[in-house]
Amino acid sequence: MSTLASPSREAAVLPLPFSPVRPHAPAIPAPTSGFAKDKRPTILHFTYSIGGGGAEAMLVNLVESLDPSRFRSVVVAVNASPWPHAAKRLRDAGATLHDLEGEAYLQRSTLARLRMALHAERPDVMQTWMHHADLVGGWMARIAGVKKVLWSIHCREIHRNPGESDTRMAFFRRALGLSSKFIPSRIVSCSATAIEDHAKMGYPRKKMLWIPNGIDAGRFRPSEQARSATRADLGIPDGAPLIGYVGRFHEMKDLPTFFRAAALLQQKMPEAHFVLCGGLEVELSESEREAFATIPNRSQVRFVPFRADPWNLYPAFDVFTLSSRTEACPMTVIEAMACGVPCITTDAGDCARLLDGVGHTVPLHDAQGLADAWKITASLDAATLHQIGELSRQRVIEQFTIAGATAHYAETYARLLKLPQ
Repeated sequence: MSTLASPSREAAVLPLPFSPVRPHAPAIPAPTSGFAKDKRPTILHFTYSIGGGGAEAMLVNLVESLDPSRFRSVVVAVNASPWPHAAKRLRDAGATLHDLEGEAYLQRSTLARLRMALHAERPDVMQTWMHHADLVGGWMARIAGVKKVLWSIHCREIHRNPGESDTRMAFFRRALGLSSKFIPSRIVSCSATAIEDHAKMGYPRKKMLWIPNGIDAGRFRPSEQARSATRADLGIPDGAPLIGYVGRFHEMKDLPTFFRAAALLQQKMPEAHFVLCGGLEVELSESEREAFATIPNRSQVRFVPFRADPWNLYPAFDVFTLSSRTEACPMTVIEAMACGVPCITTDAGDCARLLDGVGHTVPLHDAQGLADAWKITASLDAATLHQIGELSRQRVIEQFTIAGATAHYAETYARLLKLPQ
């Protein structure tokens, strides 16, 4: 069928021919009479992973926040094992988690175990997360007799894997566009901009619904204690200007522009430090390494893996930034704003809509514009920075909390199932 990316990305590489079922894989439990006694509608979420990206973070947030007395939550992940903290959060929220222990969506073992999970759980609604899960999970749900399928859009475009041909990409886009007309009952997009992109791909507008991402503003909040502790842990001087990034190391994030901007900033502000959370230096691509090499003092750049407590990382930043060439509704911007951190991003996706004047956007690929905006913001006096932080947090509380997003999802589920509101 198509395009399916490495385990650290949205999807996994499609093996051809299909791989055999692995004999050591644990069996999905068969249905038991206990399920018949549970009157709650079951919402089954199908995803590649439960960590490593904004969509995955939103999935965990949603399951944690959804009223367990009203809906029963099940999460089926192709590969959940790299994210034990997320798995614990899901289980602590009362969700059932099935790890298919797969490497690709279209492995025979993955499909067989997904079919068994659908048979065991008999969901009332199956919600699929991102393009590849939408297509594969949506078809599997229909084959299994699930009548209500909810697709989720969390990217403006379909990612191309290394070596992927134009023909395969065109086929996959065409398959999504055609399937969107009859597989999903509704299509939720976290991004208003992405709705327009997908309408051009053939998605029916009448099925699409905008529900922005949301975060727990009680967890993500300003903290002087977290700021001091995190800076000490990373070896960042208390007074040093610190520019932070949190996200995958993916070409759509345009890290070469970030590194070129860092080089320009250090020429004028040599005391500036940078933290990139989400990957290690050895994971940089050739173009990213070339841009990184232009930074005058590379010892002032820290690479750290994803953290289980990102709410303790953001307060250490003086500026949070994204240099992306494309975005949908980036969770990291909302998280940084909730922590009272001024945000500077490229004008990608819904970034300007999220910031709405309390942050700043620059044109795509504009390293000089990014560096200039960083310098201006990092040079502001403490009172002005505090005011920007308060306005940023207030905007999140008013527009982008997980409670608000969950209410919209719960209403969507109830309408699909014709439940009382």
